Parts: sequence; C-alpha cells; structure tokens
Amino acid sequence: MNLRVKDVATRLNISEKTVYKWLRDGLLPARRIGKTWIITEEALHSVSTPANLISQSNAIGSHSYPLITSNVELTTDYLKTSPTHSDGETLKKFIDILAGATQQGLNKVLGPRSSDQSTIENIAASLDTAEGEILLQGIGLREFFGEKRYTTILRQMSSDDRPVQVRAILVNPVSEFARARAVAEDGLQFDDEGRFKSGPLYNDSWRSLNVIADLKKQSELRTRFGIDVRFVDHWPSVYMVMTTKSVFVETYHFGKPDSALDGSSIDGLVPMFHFESSSSYAQILRQHFNYIWSGSNPHIKTFSLGEIAEAMQVTF
Repeated sequence: MNLRVKDVATRLNISEKTVYKWLRDGLLPARRIGKTWIITEEALHSVSTPANLISQSNAIGSHSYPLITSNVELTTDYLKTSPTHSDGETLKKFIDILAGATQQGLNKVLGPRSSDQSTIENIAASLDTAEGEILLQGIGLREFFGEKRYTTILRQMSSDDRPVQVRAILVNPVSEFARARAVAEDGLQFDDEGRFKSGPLYNDSWRSLNVIADLKKQSELRTRFGIDVRFVDHWPSVYMVMTTKSVFVETYHFGKPDSALDGSSIDGLVPMFHFESSSSYAQILRQHFNYIWSGSNPHIKTFSLGEIAEAMQVTF
C-alpha cells in the first residue's frame, strides 16, 4: 500500500513539515512522481521505531532501544558504509546521535566556514530575515565589518531601517590578545610592535573599524536600526552569530593543519553548529555575551567604539 505525506504524518503523530524534511534528508525511503512523494508501508516501518524513540527521549530524557531487525533499509551514506557495525547497531548509534541533538536544540552540523559555501549561505539566510536583537561575537569578524560576505546584509538592514539592534563583541585590536593572533597566523616576527602595526591583521582591523564607524553614523539617522560594538581584552571562547531564531557557533582555537603555511587563518577551520535560539545552550551563550558586554569583571577590560577609534586614529 502506498502512502502520502499526510498519511505518514498522521500515523507517526508528527508534522508534515517533519516528514518532508526526512524525505529531503534521505531518512525516509520514497520515490517521487512530479511533486508527489510516494511512500510504501515498508519504508514507513523503517522509521516508525526511530520516530517513537525520539518522541520518548524528548518527553522523559532517557533512551530505551527496541529490537531493530537486521533487514532495516539504511538510507544515508553513513549508514550504508559503516565498516564496523551491523545494520542494527549502526542504526542504534545513529538514533542516539539524532535523539541527543534534538534534545539539545541542535539543527545542523555545518562545514567549516572557510571552506563550505553552504555554511555561509545558512548564516546569510538567517540574517536576511532577522529582526530584533542580533548578537555577534568573534576576534575580528572581518566577514561582518570587512566589506565582504555579511557586510552587505548589515548595510542593507541600515538602509531599510529594519527593526534590528546589532550588538558585537570583538577583541581589542591593539591588545596583547590581538598580538597573540598575529603571531599565530603570520609568524613570530609580528611580536614586534612596529611590525604588528604594519601587518595584515592590524590593517584588517583598521579597515573594519572604519566600516563599523560608518554603520554607527548611519544608525544615528535611523529610527529602528541600531548597532553598538564593544572591544575587550579577552580571548573569546567561540565565534557566534545569534538571532532571535538561530545561533551559529564555532569553537576558537590556535590549531591549524600541519600542511598550512604562515598566514593561514586559525579560525573557520572547524565545523559550525546551528542551534535553536530557545535551546539551553543558546541561553547560556547569551548570558556569557551579556556578562562580557557589561564589563562587570574587573579582569576583563571593555572599551567603547570611540575609545578604540581614537587609539587607531579612525575618524568617528
């Protein structure tokens, strides 16, 4: 017997949107005729146990795996090619990962932003529709304030006077932390203050500061769009882009591939995690952001845009 999306949603007690997502992701075997998905009873049976498991896990926060037969059709490349597990064991592991991710509000694990265009597109799509508060945290956030990638989106927000309030925390570009990054990326010679101030990272910061100053001036002419940036003597734990709906998080590090030459970025090389903004992890990140922003910790110095602009001789 063949089933429609509506039938599957009813049987599994899930939304049609979820069924379509499973179909797109290959988690539910089906064939497509035109715009219509055709799903068999056998295909439905292959996902009915995982669906029930996830539902139970969300409700009580525990895992109890029912018997999974070895003839279950495995639909993703990972499940098809696992070299060390039987079909049942592999599916069990897959369900465990899926259930845990769902509980924690994880939507996707995206590729590194330095090499995966889809990661950039996901963040851009989130920003394109964002309203309300946007929180940005990073070392320099050159893709937001360096005339590339998301800078155009921020400028369009300002031009449209969209109801958006942007707050960003960046590393003080004349601090010891900024010098540490210059040494890690470009070599020990940039430990010298003169070389550091003539080096690529300092110059990138100077250009970004000009973009920030321009956006700040524009925001003063708007009634709904606003932006404020603070700089800290503090090495951020994560790169973060948070809207009212989504949060994108990448851990920072001082590592890079063994084959990398000097000048390779020390960020953008690891996976990006996409969480729901309502998740507990996102809420902790927001608290962290607000704590650093407040400047209440006497050991983490916080500087205003005006103070850094004066230090770097940028008109503001």
